Amino acid sequence: MNRLDVSRITCIADNRLTPRIEAEADRMGLLVTYSERGKQVALKTRPAGLLFGRRPRLVEAPSDVIRLYVPRPHERAAMARLAAAADLFLPGRGSLFAEEVTLVGESLRLWDEQRLCADVPAWAGDARLAPAPHDLIQCILPRGRGEELARTLLDMGLCVPIVSYGEGMGLRDRLGLLRITIPREKEILWFLIPQADSAFVVDIAARKAGLREPGRGFLCHMPVRALAVNTRLVLSRRKHVASMEQVISTLDQLQGSTDWRRMSAAARRARTPARSGPGDFQRLTLVCEEGTADGPVRAAMDAGGGGATLSRLSLRAPEPADGGAPAGEQAAMGSHARESCDLFIRRSLAPAIEQAVAGSGFFAPPVNGFIEIGAVHDAVTYRGG
Repeated sequence: MNRLDVSRITCIADNRLTPRIEAEADRMGLLVTYSERGKQVALKTRPAGLLFGRRPRLVEAPSDVIRLYVPRPHERAAMARLAAAADLFLPGRGSLFAEEVTLVGESLRLWDEQRLCADVPAWAGDARLAPAPHDLIQCILPRGRGEELARTLLDMGLCVPIVSYGEGMGLRDRLGLLRITIPREKEILWFLIPQADSAFVVDIAARKAGLREPGRGFLCHMPVRALAVNTRLVLSRRKHVASMEQVISTLDQLQGSTDWRRMSAAARRARTPARSGPGDFQRLTLVCEEGTADGPVRAAMDAGGGGATLSRLSLRAPEPADGGAPAGEQAAMGSHARESCDLFIRRSLAPAIEQAVAGSGFFAPPVNGFIEIGAVHDAVTYRGG
């Protein structure tokens, strides 16, 4: 079995920008990209003098969550080129971040070595524009339960929530009649937060969503490096030459980090409940042909994995410049519809779960799957008792 250490780059952008991102990925020599439908959420102010006292309403911008893989030494060049291609430094366009992952699979041909470009644009050499440490907080809730949590974080000026949808698998199917108490449809909320505010936001989200109560949901946070972060929390008419988001972005660059605008004080962090230390958890993401995830997920559950959340992906693989891929690679690709299942597990269980998934035929046709393994700081959910 092949193991490949790579950087996973995730780009969350207005879906009208997706063709630009995919075209730039093609020019860089990347052979596959995966996309998922989602939305970015913001507040919209109401006209002055109308409906005085009413809260701003939530508005949603249809967006794509695009993931791609590059060699780790190429991470900064790839991020800079993608951000420039879609103008992601403009407020409201989207976010771009990277994390280190390990891929496990039979065939992991993700880029063309001869065409792979490592050139870093001249502007990206400025140290003030380097990717900054952030935490990606992922919160999985029953569908319909995420709106108030998203509004809370927007009202506090903490982040622009990203929302996608999935289905609960595994644990729910084992509960017999009790499964009717846990909805299958899930909302997946992502929050990209500076590390200085991570513990603060995790505590707020856990309390607001009631995650320490049974059947209410799951939260984890993961270390990432962010080059572009959408800071347009409120949509309103522009009254000045520069928007507040542009002013904040400039101050971030002058200060060299986002620590100057952190929301959490040391006293507040001291009251945050103790959690397991970094490295106790891992994220296992199973990516496979659409309709084939059930067997491998059940094998992972039998080996000690917890619940899984399934999302729908679309695979894009541009035609090779030489006119076609070898017949074996075309057969291995199958369709362009994919399923992605996230499992959050204890690190000690990872070898047994990998072995169980491999024994289910996950890497062979017709499943044609691969595993992505990423680091997780910690997880918050009901622990029993």
